[in-house]
Amino acid sequence: MDDHPIHDDSMQEIVESFVVEATEIYDGLEGDLLQLEKRPDDSDLVDEIFRDVHTVKGTAGFLSLDQLSTLAHRFEEVLDAMRGGAVDVEPAMTDVLLCAFDHMKALTQQVIDRDLQSLELAPLLEALSDITDGTFDPDDVTLPRIDTAAETGASAPAPDASPPDTADADVSSPDASSGDTGASPASPNASPRSSNASGGTAPDTIRVDVRRLNRLMDLVGELVLGRNRLLQLISDLQSEHSSAPASKGSSQPDRLRDLLDELDDASDKVDFTTSELQGAVMRTRMVQIGQVFDKFPRVVRDLAREFEKDITLVVEGKDTELDKSLVEEIGDPLTHLIRNAADHGIEPPEVRKQHGKDPQGEIRLSAFHAGNHIVVEVADDGAGLDPDALRAKAVERDLLTEADAEDLTDTEAHQLIFRPGFTTTEEASQVSGRGVGMDVVKTNLSELNGTIDIDSTPGEGTCFRLKIPLTLAILESMLVRSGPETFALPLYAVSEVVRLTPQRVDSIQGSDVIRHRDRVVPLLRLRDVLSVPLPASDTVPASPDRAVSNAYAVIVTVAHRRVALVVDEPIAQEEVVIKSLGNYLKGISGIAGSTILGDGRVIMVLDVGELIQMEDAAVAGTGPPRGAPPSAAASLPAPSTPQDRV
Repeated sequence: MDDHPIHDDSMQEIVESFVVEATEIYDGLEGDLLQLEKRPDDSDLVDEIFRDVHTVKGTAGFLSLDQLSTLAHRFEEVLDAMRGGAVDVEPAMTDVLLCAFDHMKALTQQVIDRDLQSLELAPLLEALSDITDGTFDPDDVTLPRIDTAAETGASAPAPDASPPDTADADVSSPDASSGDTGASPASPNASPRSSNASGGTAPDTIRVDVRRLNRLMDLVGELVLGRNRLLQLISDLQSEHSSAPASKGSSQPDRLRDLLDELDDASDKVDFTTSELQGAVMRTRMVQIGQVFDKFPRVVRDLAREFEKDITLVVEGKDTELDKSLVEEIGDPLTHLIRNAADHGIEPPEVRKQHGKDPQGEIRLSAFHAGNHIVVEVADDGAGLDPDALRAKAVERDLLTEADAEDLTDTEAHQLIFRPGFTTTEEASQVSGRGVGMDVVKTNLSELNGTIDIDSTPGEGTCFRLKIPLTLAILESMLVRSGPETFALPLYAVSEVVRLTPQRVDSIQGSDVIRHRDRVVPLLRLRDVLSVPLPASDTVPASPDRAVSNAYAVIVTVAHRRVALVVDEPIAQEEVVIKSLGNYLKGISGIAGSTILGDGRVIMVLDVGELIQMEDAAVAGTGPPRGAPPSAAASLPAPSTPQDRV
């Protein structure tokens, strides 16, 4: 197939334009097909779908993509029959149209991959013809299946490595269409791809408004000017210092002082412009979360039919923006939560009627900004979580003793569903029941530095609330000191900082606590949890009173857990660029990564949620005792050279 037009160098511009155009069409086509099932008499909607399919067919025929062209043509015939009133849409017909949609995406993906393979389309083409002819019988149809994420509703697995993202200028802009921009609709060699809005895959690109790129270029120009000014001032300073010997009455000190003042002003300019540039660059990576949300109407529809339930999906906040890398990562957790809501949350129609509810259940998927975070909620009006049933199941599965289960609050009992292997379902299905899905949700969110809360009322419903940072690259942090070590504490987990005194510390059941804002908050000493060594000057073990006399408590909150993290001193608030510890050092308990400060020091970024888990395990006797190193690499020597630094 090397002689196919898609491999012809002279055709690459057309091929790339087709890929971009088809991908954009597919992003909205699936949702339109689902709406068509609800509004079969909407002639405008039928016309819109017809235009989209016709557009794909036209270019596919020009590029000799015979299977795609044929499939689109049969699709058109069905739509034309609908426009003429010869076909009454029913759910089984929608299944056929969605199957055709999946195969059109698969054939387009072959163009992206530059690997054309024939698909088994005969049963699908026959089913489309039967719909057009009015002879369609759903019992006689066996639709071909594709092993893709779009079929299951799950997002495609992330590749192990991907090339840097590229930004495409808006093709509607005159400037963007010129050859000088260097932007192209898609890279012909881009093999690693991210999930698109419909659950399929697309070129690993971000389309950026030209106005944003212009703003970025303006800021780069300002940065260059500021840099040049700074370099010139430094050169002048060095020249003045080396050429003019010091003597009585010399004006050199005054001139030196003036240069230093100008240098300070220039550095402020560079700092400001750099911050603006940082913000502009981050905005170029922002994409709408609707790219993920748009696949779930199909997922909910298929699940409702499978479970014989009546479920509607309400989506809010599709235009909420967050970093592209996060959009790619939250697909799987949201899929698990949606499936869990459809399977365990929403009751069958007859059960809902018995409880005085609307037979149609509702799943609400929403997103909104909260400071430097995005909050995503998955809520249902189903049966809710029964904390007593969760406690009983935990005891039955030997996850907790009866005494420990009784001590759990309802909120803590809700958190049991995130334990590996925990499930209340007696028999596993293809969708759920193995105690894996919710564990995956918690694990994936932890990797994103996110948290998840549960708010549930038996008989009324459940709401899962995900809190995720807007970006993984830059983290707002509080720098704190414990002993001789400095750590970065993610600011999203910090509520406030209070000064500790011995009088504020109480003991409950052998554990230290403080009373803060009418709540009892347990104390978690960072020095003990991470085995931070004492300063060389402090060789005598500190008494409890001495340990808090000059200390601070940083009130941190993760999910519903609130603790007072005891540190020696809060230093400053600073934006840090989080770095991976690498394969050799990864997995250190309580450490999320590392960062480099402005003075060149390497410090660790704390994982607050894991620190709390470590303390809980120590108290319960299931983990290392306090003061024991959480891992072999818990205490790292300072690197001796810059090359050795993380």
